[in-house]
Amino acid sequence: MSVFKGGLFTVLFVALTLLPGERAQAELIATAGETKLVELSPLENGTSALTLVWTIDHPTLDRTAAMSAAIVSVVTGGTSTRSSYEVSSFLKLKGVEQKIGRSGKNLTLTVSAPSDVFPEVLVHLENVLLEPRYTPDWYARELEAFRPVISTRTRQPSDVLNEITNYLEFDPAATYEETLETNFQFGRPAQVILRSEDEEVTRRTVRLINSLTGARFRLGRALSKWAEGWTGAKGAPFVLPKGIVHLADPDASEMLILFANAKTFSNAQDQLGSNLLVDYIGANQGSEMFRVIRQSMRASYDPRSDFVVVGKNKAVIALSATVEASAWPEVHGKIMEIYQGVRDGGVVPESLEIQKDRLDRTYYHRFFTDPDWGARQFLDEHPDGVEGEITLPLFEAFRTVSTEETIENADTLLPPIEEFLVILIGGGVSPTADMRSDGYCALPKGAPVSHCLNKLSNAEY
Repeated sequence: MSVFKGGLFTVLFVALTLLPGERAQAELIATAGETKLVELSPLENGTSALTLVWTIDHPTLDRTAAMSAAIVSVVTGGTSTRSSYEVSSFLKLKGVEQKIGRSGKNLTLTVSAPSDVFPEVLVHLENVLLEPRYTPDWYARELEAFRPVISTRTRQPSDVLNEITNYLEFDPAATYEETLETNFQFGRPAQVILRSEDEEVTRRTVRLINSLTGARFRLGRALSKWAEGWTGAKGAPFVLPKGIVHLADPDASEMLILFANAKTFSNAQDQLGSNLLVDYIGANQGSEMFRVIRQSMRASYDPRSDFVVVGKNKAVIALSATVEASAWPEVHGKIMEIYQGVRDGGVVPESLEIQKDRLDRTYYHRFFTDPDWGARQFLDEHPDGVEGEITLPLFEAFRTVSTEETIENADTLLPPIEEFLVILIGGGVSPTADMRSDGYCALPKGAPVSHCLNKLSNAEY
């Protein structure tokens, strides 16, 4: 995939002096060290963008939701001189988009706008970060929006996958009590990712960084919080238990079937090869699950596979379908059959090449048009920043991975189907004793999936 051109990346290090202490009664979210300013290649859609990256010093699920809600409140809730209505009007007038996200232990705010107004947008951003004004009610509303959805209530595959990735990334035993009155001040970020070729934008970005307050460095407190809350450090397990999670609903006419496996890859080439095979199984029209389960069997309107990247060389592989309750055992068996056939090398090379071209174009398009997505690709590879040359091996892998080798190595790129966790939510007969032999957990109604993931992981069945 030829997305990298000469001078694609520039890395600058902005050494900053500490500014006066944080605002009274406000928790300061800021780095105590230097801010790393990274310039990625400009976007190709006439916009410029800036991503501010703050390290979450106590990254439990509750803490992450609280900080995400706080930064939304800051950038939309007004300042000492502008009301929230005036802020909203400015954003609409200038065509500004703001996205809040997370990559590992990093919280991100990505601001983008047409290039001709971006210098003015940076001045606005500086003002809202330095003079935030938001009420507890405003923060409470945003916090509610960031709370995780209980997927057994929605029964959507995407919500189940969100619960699974949260389970993998956060210590389920760690909690953080957050009050609605908490006031946050967002100071100097650990990293800044810039997508612009305008020198004035670069100058104003440096001014913005220098205007923000830095944290006082306290090593002992930082290390204790890191150890207490974060499970994504090197050496931490990235694995889902085997077995069946089953929420039985006798009144339901449908059953959601979802297979999931957490896999770590040795390199970007293996990750890409696995992604291609998973896409071949069920990611698009023309895929095996679409062709067999939807078109031939007419058993489901939404059979699909998902490949959810969770950091460097890590991904959750998922296969799912919502089916008529009485038909779920048959479709469950068919999903296993399709998956095993692909793992055994039963792949049409021309079709896999189409999947590769589609994924290649998707990566290229999103990297050069979606700054939030592009920032996450950089942070997945370089969560703590980078010195010297920047590399994104996953993008380069498109040049080296061949469909022939991918098919040949399918049995190593895809985990055995027996190692998958199976989640069943809905009506129909209960799983057989043979299916339950590797572990079974009856999920109480209204409980999160993690309730059973903990039990299966500890062999409590």
